[in-house]
This record gives sequence, structure tokens and C-alpha cells, in this order.
Amino acid sequence: MLKNKYVWLVLVAIFFLYSFKLSNLYLNQDEAMFALNAVNITPSFYFWHLDNFWATPVIVYWSSIFLKFLPFNEASVRFPTAFLAVINIGLMMYLTNLLFKKKYLAILSGILLATTPAFFVNSRLLLDNIYPVTFVLLWLIFLFKNKFFLSGLTLGIGIHSYHAAKIYMPLYFLLSLPRVASAKWGWFIVGFLIPIILFIPWLRAHPDTLTNQVSYVSSIDRQIGTNFVRNYLSYFDPAILFTTGDKTLIHSTGRTGVFLFPLVSLLVFGALHTITQKNYFGKLILIGFLTYPLAPAIINDPGRISRALVVISFGILLSIYGVKFMLESKEKLLKPIFYFLLSFIFLSFIFFLNDYFGNYRVRSRAVFNNNVGGAFESVLKSAQIRPVEKVYIDKNIFQAKYYFEFYKQKLRIYPKEVSFFDPNSEDFTKLPKGTIFVSSKKFQTLGNFEIIETVRELDGVESYFVYWNDEN
Repeated sequence: MLKNKYVWLVLVAIFFLYSFKLSNLYLNQDEAMFALNAVNITPSFYFWHLDNFWATPVIVYWSSIFLKFLPFNEASVRFPTAFLAVINIGLMMYLTNLLFKKKYLAILSGILLATTPAFFVNSRLLLDNIYPVTFVLLWLIFLFKNKFFLSGLTLGIGIHSYHAAKIYMPLYFLLSLPRVASAKWGWFIVGFLIPIILFIPWLRAHPDTLTNQVSYVSSIDRQIGTNFVRNYLSYFDPAILFTTGDKTLIHSTGRTGVFLFPLVSLLVFGALHTITQKNYFGKLILIGFLTYPLAPAIINDPGRISRALVVISFGILLSIYGVKFMLESKEKLLKPIFYFLLSFIFLSFIFFLNDYFGNYRVRSRAVFNNNVGGAFESVLKSAQIRPVEKVYIDKNIFQAKYYFEFYKQKLRIYPKEVSFFDPNSEDFTKLPKGTIFVSSKKFQTLGNFEIIETVRELDGVESYFVYWNDEN
């Protein structure tokens, strides 16, 4: 596989696509917090506990490696996840080659994964939803090669990749047992437990790491058991999988499903093929696909497929089973149908990209908290060119504290004094000369203050206002 030039051509092309315009979208508040975690542990790699925000270790440590060498900005903090996406595509091709022993299927699996909308969208954000995919692929690779200690170790580390992985990885551990020879169970179990045991000292120091997650689950709905089956089945709604995707515009464009629509045929053929074949891995992949709604259904969170992106790995592998069936079938009509579907996939992906880099930016601006970065950058740059004594920030701006800290570190501008306040209860006539403040509210008259910057969105909407007082 590694000597195949076409594999490398695909990976290089995907690398440039996935790293293209990474700052295309505004920064999400969770991204800002992950980034602050990563950049603050970079000098020593000692984990930084960010108040009430528990950042899963894998994404933070992985990102911190890159931030040792890259500048601190929106594109750079997202680059580690995009780079991991390219690695995942390479792992998918390697695994497919192991399973099917056909290089053209391996290359096709990489292309199908790269053109999966949910994979593309989430691989271009500094969010941990997509990170379990890596560990699912590594688990299957090591399991196939009978490297049971490494397979268990991968699942154990994977637990620390995302909150929902605490449900998925133990499930995959149990599903692996029929494959693991009884003589090797010990190694498999030890590998799985090592990363969990190493986590205990952290839990002793910061028990809120776990308790906050438990309280979060219980706060969503106390009737989890009642709604579990309904929520579980809702995740097989074709609309979620093939036409709309996640219900939040952070994780989906809202106009394309998790998979491109043409994949529905490949998935159906693949599922039917694995059912009729006596193949452990085929059955394992099918079970993985059928159990993917487990985590979001448990916490009674319908429509949030971003909490279950492990489905991507199993969905692509099932699709490859479908491709194999269609190309090797004695039914002559299936082969031209496959080539039509393949053409449809490429065409659908082009339309998806056109929307993603186009109108999606406008549709999604609100869930990314509008151009808060532009507002804070304006304040910080003003603090350099004006005699600013104190900066006031509207505390009603969502997660203003972390956003402001991000942009301070990005620009390396550190104002003398910063205060977070409620503009609705502040007496602005008492604020001294040399005061600058930013708010999402536009005031018609405000004492001696004047607007020096109005931040507008792509659609022309005014979202943030920077005020300056230069009079006593």
C-alpha cells in the first residue's frame, strides 16, 4: 500500500483540500477553549484544567504538538484536526486493503471517506467529536492482525478522545472478545485497562471531570429510559443520514446528510452482503453501524449525530462491501449502476463544497457567535494605537472571557486592565477618559462615548460595536 503512487496522490490531494481556508468559519466557543488548553500546556505538556471546561486529553495533547511550531490563530488551531483527517483516510485505505486485498477498493474507500460531508465539516474544526474515528480504525486494524494488546490499548486510549467514547469503546471491547483467542484475553484486557488506570490520578485531583459529565447527562432529561428506543430508532431516519445531517449548523450544513445521498444504495447492498456472508469482520462492521445511536440515545439527545460520528467508519466500510457485491455480481446491470452512483457521488460532493465555502458561512454565523473575533481584534488593536487605560467587555457576549483570551494570545496584545460588565446596569458617565468597550448592543447615545467600529457580518447585519471615550 505505501508504495502505491495512487494512494499518495489521493492523500496529497486530500491534504490540500482539507487544509484549504481553515479560517473560513468563525471560531466556535469550544474551539477557543480547546485551543487555550492546548497552547497553555505546550511548553511543558502538563495538562491545564480550564475552570469548568473539561477538554478531553487526546485533542488537546495532539493539538499542542502542532502549536509548538505553528502561530496561534484560527487556521493553525484547526490544522491538527484536519491533518488527523488525512491520517484517518490513510488508515481507512490500509484497513480496506487488509479486509479485501484489493487496492482499487482501498483507494475508493479513502475517496468515499474524504467526500463524506460530516467527516469533512467536523475535520475542519477544533472539536473532539471526530476523534473517535481514529481509534475505531486502529482498533479494527490491530484486531484483524491479531495484535490484541495494541487493539485493547487503542480502545483504552480512545475512551479519552470524546465523551461518547466512554460508551462506544467498552462496547467495542465486548464485541471483540469472540475474535480474541482465550489465551490472549489477558493481553487484550491489560491493553484496554492501562489508559483507564493512568487516568485515576487525574480524577483524584479533578473529580469534576467525571461528575460534570454525569450531571450533564441527567440534566438533559430524566425520562431517558422512556425515550431511549424512540431516540435510538430516530437515528436511522434517512433524512439524518442522507439529506440534513446534524440539527446544529456547527456540525452540518443542514443541506446534506452525514453521507452523500448516493451512498444509500451502497450501504444497503453492503448490509445485505454482510448478512449473507460468514465473515466475522463483516458482521462486526454491520453491528458497529447498527449500534452507533447508542450514546446519543442514552442521553436523550435526538438529532445530534455529531455525538455519534463513529458511524462514519462503519458506514464507509459497509459501502465498500456494497461496491464489492455490485462489481462481482452476476447481475450485469449492477456494474453500470455502480459507475452511475460513483459519478453521482462526485457531483454531489462538488455541490456540497460549493455550499460549504459559500452560503453556509452566512447561514451558520449565529451558531459560531458571529464575528466576535473581529470585535475583539478591533478592541485589542485600538489599545495599541490609542491611550487606552481600561477595556470593558460586555459579559453578555457568550463565553466572552475565553474568546478575549484567545485573541489576546493570537495578537500578543495585553491591555493594562480588563473588566467584564453588564452594559444595561452600568453608569457610563462615571467611566474615565481612555475607556474602550465592546458590546453586542447598539446604544444611540452613551455619554461621551462614540462608536469607533461597527462589526458587520457577511450578510450586512451589524453584530458588535466598539465604543471609545476620549473626553473627561
